[in-house]
Amino acid sequence: MEEIWKPISDYEGLYEVSNLGGIRSLFRYKKVLKWNVSGHGYASVQLFKNKIGKRLLVHRIVASTFIRKPKKGEQVNHIDENKLNLHNV
Repeated sequence: MEEIWKPISDYEGLYEVSNLGGIRSLFRYKKVLKWNVSGHGYASVQLFKNKIGKRLLVHRIVASTFIRKPKKGEQVNHIDENKLNLHNV
């Protein structure tokens, strides 16, 4: 599968997300960020904008960028139920 990168909504010019679940910063170098695993077992990253950090779940970023933005209260499920497998969101 070919990796496709797109800007992250609300973080355009700062970060990009790939269809394979990679998150990269666009500061100086295009550095791919390491995921943290939340207490619930989901991959998350901390993104900064105007010196304010926000922790976001990677599967929700991928879904909102490549599928559509989930509505409030709507869930994004993993087809294979593996919370860290972002190929099957």
